[in-house]
Amino acid sequence: MPVLFLIVFVDILGFGLLLPLLPFYVQRIGAGPEVITAVLGLYSLAQVIAAPVWGRVSDRYGRKPVLAFTCIGLGLSYVVLAFADSLALVVASRIIGGLMAGNIAAAQAYVADVTSPETRAKGMGILGAAFGLGFIVGPSIGGLFAGASVEGADYRAPALAAMTLSFAAAAGAVFFLKESLSAEARTHMERRATFAEKMRIALQRQALLVLVVTGFLIITAWAQFETVFALWVHRVFAFGPREIGFVFGFMGAVNVLVQGALMGMLTRRFGERRLALVAGALFVSGYLAVAVSTSPTTLLMSCAVLAFASALFNPSVTSLVSKEAASRERGAVMGAYQSATALGRVAGPSVSGSLFAAGMTLPYLVAAALAAGGLALIAFRGKHRE
Repeated sequence: MPVLFLIVFVDILGFGLLLPLLPFYVQRIGAGPEVITAVLGLYSLAQVIAAPVWGRVSDRYGRKPVLAFTCIGLGLSYVVLAFADSLALVVASRIIGGLMAGNIAAAQAYVADVTSPETRAKGMGILGAAFGLGFIVGPSIGGLFAGASVEGADYRAPALAAMTLSFAAAAGAVFFLKESLSAEARTHMERRATFAEKMRIALQRQALLVLVVTGFLIITAWAQFETVFALWVHRVFAFGPREIGFVFGFMGAVNVLVQGALMGMLTRRFGERRLALVAGALFVSGYLAVAVSTSPTTLLMSCAVLAFASALFNPSVTSLVSKEAASRERGAVMGAYQSATALGRVAGPSVSGSLFAAGMTLPYLVAAALAAGGLALIAFRGKHRE
């Protein structure tokens, strides 16, 4: 499990490492906001496409070779990015990186292989911790390596740092990770539900459909915020990569603190639905607060609200989704929800750049409206369950 933790941590750290500076990197090449956010979204799009493929390949050939190969591929994508001198090479590096980061499906399958039903939640929690830690450390290191100035930022050093970590994870997979799936088990793996089958399950049940659409709306809003934040905060407060990395790292720390120290107690006391409702309300108020922030202090307070909302929303709604399925179909039901949120990570960046070009605060206002729609859907689901 330590090696698996490292692999997932590196996947997220590499993405977070570039979050404070990739918009400026693309901008330096001569692209506008519309192209910048689209490039950021390509990573998620490639990940959506690749995840089920790597899952099926790992069923056939084993988890270890897939995890090792994809870590090497991820490292090579950072090599391309480090020396990219054109938009085409930046786009290629992000697509390759996203395709390789689809290995999360294989990592989750590895956990399912080596845990019992009773300990599986704990195992998945370890992967969740790797996600959170990667998002804390990644932006902070990326901003530190790049420097405080946008004009003089060092974009090569963060990319090469991500490359080194990816190759280290690949070495760990090759030399220390034990294969979790026996040759005999590979021949008896159940067929995975296709994307169309997952969506059909979601569409046939009102309660599940409401949750899936809610997830799509909330994650689309979050992706809009995430992809234009660096451009916006540079325009409004003249923040460079170092300050932007600090803000993202601060948000990651709030998220991990809430999920690690408070989530269990809050869930027992208030229940998932109430926490999801609170999260929706916090998202709406957080996006609006960011849009009207007039100082770094108010900006940090607004971002803390959004981080708190994210920490409440993700585990609460995921738990509600899991309760909509019998054990034999839980994988397909969870897959339907995950597919919807993944599409949100693609949809958000696809429009956030155009919204930003039309008006700097427009992405946040649209994000607030999307979050309000998600809040209304959760309230609707609860009303019809009572």
